[in-house]
Amino acid sequence: MEVFRTIRRLRERTFAARHVKFPPLPSVFSESIAIAATPLLFGPDWTGRYGGRLADVVVESSITRRTLKVEVKGTGQHAFQELKDKDLRADVLLWIRFGTRFELGSGPIEAAVIADPGRYVSSQRRLDVRRFEAIPGIRRAQRVFRFENLESMLTAGTPRQGHAAMG
Repeated sequence: MEVFRTIRRLRERTFAARHVKFPPLPSVFSESIAIAATPLLFGPDWTGRYGGRLADVVVESSITRRTLKVEVKGTGQHAFQELKDKDLRADVLLWIRFGTRFELGSGPIEAAVIADPGRYVSSQRRLDVRRFEAIPGIRRAQRVFRFENLESMLTAGTPRQGHAAMG
């Protein structure tokens, strides 16, 4: 958040700094959050781990032993994301939308869980949330969780919208 704050202050002081881009969110950050939030996003019997070459994250149900390959995307306020072939072949796409959290230090966090993303997006493309949600079937297929802060997402807090287990 300090990097985002520094860039924002620089933009306020120097007109030319408006061309300085905010850094991308490190994938390991979003993946770590996805692993910690697995019971909330997938159900209490699910656990997550890093997936290595198989996927960003692998989640498994302790009851059914079902395993899912999860590709994780993390975006800030502008929420632009490039979906690649590996993302579309995953069992689940998890898009964590941090919104203004990094730029302003506050604001809700959304996590969209989309099972079988290749069913809705047939080829690689660059999208923002608005264009993503305009894809036929996506709005019904995704489950969106909204958290007031990162702590509630990571400490088994209750999201504002309920969820159904992936079972």
